[in-house]
Amino acid sequence: MESLTRLPILNFNLKEDLIDLSRIQKHQFPDFVFKNLNFLNLCLNNAQSNLNVINKALYVCDILIDYSWEMLNTNIWIFVEEKWRLLYAFTTLFKIIFLDMQFAGTGSHTDQLIDQHKQNIVKLADLGLLMSGPLMETEFNNIIKIVENTSNRELNFKKRRIEVEQPIKINLNEDFLIKYEKSPSIERFRDEYFYKEMPVIIDNQMQHWPALKTWSVEYILEKAGNRTVPIEIGSKYTDTNWSQKLMSVKDFVDKFILIDKEVSAENKGYLAQHPLFNQIPELKEDIYIPEYCYYLSKDDELESSIDINAWFGPGGTISPLHYDPKPNFLCQVIGEKYVRLYEHKYSNCLYPNEGNILKNTSQIDVEHLDESKFPLAKNLPYWEGVLKPGQMLYIPAKCWHYIRSLSLSFSVSFWWN
Repeated sequence: MESLTRLPILNFNLKEDLIDLSRIQKHQFPDFVFKNLNFLNLCLNNAQSNLNVINKALYVCDILIDYSWEMLNTNIWIFVEEKWRLLYAFTTLFKIIFLDMQFAGTGSHTDQLIDQHKQNIVKLADLGLLMSGPLMETEFNNIIKIVENTSNRELNFKKRRIEVEQPIKINLNEDFLIKYEKSPSIERFRDEYFYKEMPVIIDNQMQHWPALKTWSVEYILEKAGNRTVPIEIGSKYTDTNWSQKLMSVKDFVDKFILIDKEVSAENKGYLAQHPLFNQIPELKEDIYIPEYCYYLSKDDELESSIDINAWFGPGGTISPLHYDPKPNFLCQVIGEKYVRLYEHKYSNCLYPNEGNILKNTSQIDVEHLDESKFPLAKNLPYWEGVLKPGQMLYIPAKCWHYIRSLSLSFSVSFWWN
């Protein structure tokens, strides 16, 4: 069946809502960047149904995207200048608009081609979100929302039933167990754990989360199967063969979730420390910021300042021993995780990596300690426990922590001031 349906992306007021080049003009770029951006803006105003102009504009878009991508990846991410993220975002917006013009100008299309076109638009918008972060979040989310509202959400993979394996059993040292509390009051949490910088596993504080009732691999696929996300390849980020790859959530599940349990560490995949809920607001509706954050935060605008990240992967994925500058609530939705923590005062005995990049990460493997290589780490006191669905772990700021998934797992972390 053929259709002449067009994507309604062009219903936006392009000049006011999407392409505001005044944000670009504030930064210093090579002359050819400004010339090409101005050329794209000129094409936008004159393209209409002229495929020759549209094709030239798409060629220029690819040049600028490749250039900004290179600049984004030639330095450590936290040191990348904001202007390169803006350039990537604006050029991606141009490309989405011109691709839609090109598609609409090439005649009628089958439903299959329309669906493929929509998927391409969503992938481009996802890349724009990933590369620009909050700078252009609203614009790209609006585009994705429009595309998804015109798409058939009955995806093939929605109908599959995926069995979750039983968590690996682990023997815990009774002398070092993390304290457990069933819904402590704000005052008790503040006095016994927050002020004393003590970790605690808190139960019965997530029972109102829709995620506990609805989240499964099938549900995640239904909501996010075609969305592009960064996947860590390898058991942990300190391994020499560790890498990252952009792929759809569906491809991630197919390659790393629906596999033999005895897969090697090198073939592990992990959606780790990713702001998935900014990318897919539908999922954010299923979770809530822990109430302790509201009472103890220094930020008046907590919801805009808190960092909420997703952690989704198969059993055996590891977060090496490290610390974070902010306190954290790690909330478990699916599966179980083994956790071990050390007080920050033992930092010199935990052999932090040298240099600026991994100085907050230890060199030791806490479950297989090489005592001859790291003698100071021997016999250090620690806390350990197993985090189960519906439980949250409070991790004080700068408290060293190591985490290993005991089964397929989905966790949500809240870093706050």
